[in-house]
Amino acid sequence: MPEAHSPLRIVLLLRSLGYIRLFDPVVRGLLARGHSVHLLNERSQYTEREAEWLAEMSDLAGFSWTLTTTLYEGPWSPMASVLRRFGDYLYFIDPRFIGPSSLVTRAEARAHSRLRRLMEVPFMRRPPVLRLFARLIDAAERSMPENAAFEKELRALAPDVLVVSPHLMPGGVHSEYIRFARRHGIPSCICVASWDNLSSKQQLREMPDRLVVWNSFQAEEAKRLHGVDGDRIVITGAPVFDQWFERPATPRETFCARVGLEPGTPYLLFVAGALFRGEVTEAEFVRDTWIPAIRGDERLADVQLLIRPHPRRVAQWAEVADNLGRRVAVWPRAEASMAMDEETRADYFDSMFHSAGVVGINTTAMIEAAIVGRPVLTVFHEAFTDSQAGAYHFNYLLDVGGGVVSGAETFDEHLDQLAAILAGEDPTSGRRENFVREFVRPHGLDSPAAPRVVAAIEGTAAIATVPESRSAAHLLPLRLGLKALMFVVRIRLARWQRANLPPGPDDERAL
Repeated sequence: MPEAHSPLRIVLLLRSLGYIRLFDPVVRGLLARGHSVHLLNERSQYTEREAEWLAEMSDLAGFSWTLTTTLYEGPWSPMASVLRRFGDYLYFIDPRFIGPSSLVTRAEARAHSRLRRLMEVPFMRRPPVLRLFARLIDAAERSMPENAAFEKELRALAPDVLVVSPHLMPGGVHSEYIRFARRHGIPSCICVASWDNLSSKQQLREMPDRLVVWNSFQAEEAKRLHGVDGDRIVITGAPVFDQWFERPATPRETFCARVGLEPGTPYLLFVAGALFRGEVTEAEFVRDTWIPAIRGDERLADVQLLIRPHPRRVAQWAEVADNLGRRVAVWPRAEASMAMDEETRADYFDSMFHSAGVVGINTTAMIEAAIVGRPVLTVFHEAFTDSQAGAYHFNYLLDVGGGVVSGAETFDEHLDQLAAILAGEDPTSGRRENFVREFVRPHGLDSPAAPRVVAAIEGTAAIATVPESRSAAHLLPLRLGLKALMFVVRIRLARWQRANLPPGPDDERAL
């Protein structure tokens, strides 16, 4: 545990309450150390489980929360969103970012259509021109007046440390929080929430005083993709996975009865993900391709299959759940929330623990299955190229520690691997431990990550910060130009409001 520290006022920003499952042990750890934690949540929609968590935490001393929407409501917010989204698009198409095309496509879809068309001019994509234009867009966004309501809100909270997480989609406003902290001399910390956040989301526009990452691989991403100085980076391990170490399992008979499986025979677990959208959904692939291939192999014809839908794709699985054939269970079938409460966590853990092996396309559950100690397999399929070969972070499953996932290029190879596992073979046992040690708990398998994240946040508070000057006289021409553009926008909005289908305040058709 970290050494004693004076009580701190910590403000934690989350895009939505669903991400609290990633930081629940950190929040509880900070409260246990005597600090106060104020949660700023940007979305008002909660699942039942999330609302229960919020109610439970609200009864704990030192915890408070508010909904914040100020950065989405100011007069300059629509223009700021346009500039941020376009800036992130320029980041992804820069040749220095060697990433999959699916990420470019996603950023492009979020960028303003007229600005996208500008990038169709050939010379605009020349690296020197592209980077000059990117700096111009960044300067234009910085030239905007400060959001008075946002300033008032953050001043009232008076944080000793501002913690921002996770680092989300193109166009996100989180850089505004770090910029506020720097202007007011408040130590700031970004905690990376998941294994793909630095390689597939937005660029780091503002440098925090501390960047908390899981492992050396994320540290390298931070340096190479975002230009973060090494002395700002703290490697802690992955706190979200602490809960799966040394956890007792429910008796097999009890669990199998709960999900509708026979306890006396083995089953394979398919863990679904939140994949890039394509012509075929993962649920359709399992129904039409994966299960028929298994049933067509006499070695696997009678094996039990347990399918665990991803909470964000429950609707897709509901469409196929009753058409998967015999000896197949889908669990849970309607629970659209992450593992936050004890019952849901137990169900999730037991489904992995009691399985003979785990199969997935690309999902965090493959890491969790490795921690639990089960063989993890995948089959490379053209329908999921964007989510496998096209996802930078997926390579970690294949490479780190020698590779924690056994990947098959063909279905024949995949079926052979499944049959071998059911026969008691475990080809990844040694590599699995190496992966967990390098990727999940780099400070040792017996060293939980959450206390290290708590210590990193406490250490951030000790950093001497000096408020930065707000002077931006050199950006005045850009601000005047943006004001003129905003004047035109208001005229266009007024015209739209007289029509039958008026746009929202950030509808790009108004520009």
